[in-house]
Amino acid sequence: MSWLNVRRPRSGSGENAPSGYSSPPASGSPPPPPAGKWERFAWSCFDVGSSSFTTVIVDLVFAVYFVRVICAHRVDATWLWTLALFLSQAVVALCSPWLGAMADVLGSKKRMLFSAYAVCILSSLLLARMGEGDVWPSLTVFIVTNIAFSFADNLMAGFLPEIAGPDSLGTLSGWARSLGNVGSLGNLLLISPLIASGFTVSNAVHIQMALLLTTMVYALAGIPALLLLRERAEAVAGDLGQAVRQSARRLASSLPAVVRPGALRTFFLSSLLCGAGATIVMVVVAIYAQMAIGMADADQVLVLLAVQSGACAGAFLLGKIKDRIGSAPALRLVVLAWVIASIALVSVESKLLFWATAFLVGIGNGSLFAVSRAVMGLLSPVEARAQYYGLWFVTGRVAAAVGPLLFGAVFQATHSFRLPMVIPLVCFASGFLLLLALPSDRMRPAVSAPTRDALTGSADRG
Repeated sequence: MSWLNVRRPRSGSGENAPSGYSSPPASGSPPPPPAGKWERFAWSCFDVGSSSFTTVIVDLVFAVYFVRVICAHRVDATWLWTLALFLSQAVVALCSPWLGAMADVLGSKKRMLFSAYAVCILSSLLLARMGEGDVWPSLTVFIVTNIAFSFADNLMAGFLPEIAGPDSLGTLSGWARSLGNVGSLGNLLLISPLIASGFTVSNAVHIQMALLLTTMVYALAGIPALLLLRERAEAVAGDLGQAVRQSARRLASSLPAVVRPGALRTFFLSSLLCGAGATIVMVVVAIYAQMAIGMADADQVLVLLAVQSGACAGAFLLGKIKDRIGSAPALRLVVLAWVIASIALVSVESKLLFWATAFLVGIGNGSLFAVSRAVMGLLSPVEARAQYYGLWFVTGRVAAAVGPLLFGAVFQATHSFRLPMVIPLVCFASGFLLLLALPSDRMRPAVSAPTRDALTGSADRG
């Protein structure tokens, strides 16, 4: 049995389940049919909105708009922006495992997903109305928006192992990520004329329109999933109080699996290190191109386009490679690409070589999430998928908070852009060394599935 393959039992039966696994009681209703191509396509479409949102709202347009326009007469704009990012990431890190456990227990992953999706859309529409001087309203609305977006992204990832078999997780995850990057690339091209005049008070209306268009892309990208995705998890709690107790029991039972030596801990630690390195690079790559390489302001969007192009290729190719060569070798290949890209970032000086480096950064960025998301689908027990994805997302949020903070501290101490770029290299090299200890896909289960007591809360009913 594969160490990364927790097999799905038949409804109401423990047959073909790993040792220690018990299915929840059958509900009496027939299980939903296996996912077809349209359901998988609908799930993939959500990545279009997700990638567009991340690139425009977080990485580029609203971030710069807040600093240069909304806070046009303040000197603490950058500090306020990083504080908002930190606070939103902290809330997501604390709440994601609990949210995932509640979704599993209540059998309501889809309802919770689209509640977060709706909140993200409504708050993004408010962001598109913010103008000069709206400092605190902008920060408040952005924090709500980023939290809702992150929750929706987390819950959507939990559907992956339900709609794809163990041998096609990487292909579907990579294809969806590639489709998302294509959509993000198209969205950048769509809004480029609106931001071409710069981030100035006089161009605020056009920037607000760019934010509005991105919100519309995000909203439209989620409609197919809203219509076609099926809820396959069975509720195992009768009321909210019981659901809270069962969620707490599940989290308590899953934490030892994360911290004890084994494949799951190795994967989580490498995800933390590589996530920190990737966040640093993605947050500063456009600024680094300007300050260290000498590119003009107009080239920042082009740098992001090069990154997005590489991400399209990387996600698609590495996702398919993962299904062919196995999880551990594919992860090592992805992180090795990041190591090479990190070395290039601290050594190249010409613009031409930097374009190639930006493309390689994109390959690493697109494939890292695509392959890791697929691996997490194999690591997570059948009846606790949203919960384990929530735990995994904690590593990403901690990395997103700690990585840029560490980069900023080193930059403040050295006043150099090149020296802090060594930090991602150290992160990826350490992550690669950890992945060398990851066992073969065909050795043993990575994590024991929850027992019946943990899943159904029989102790509560006793």
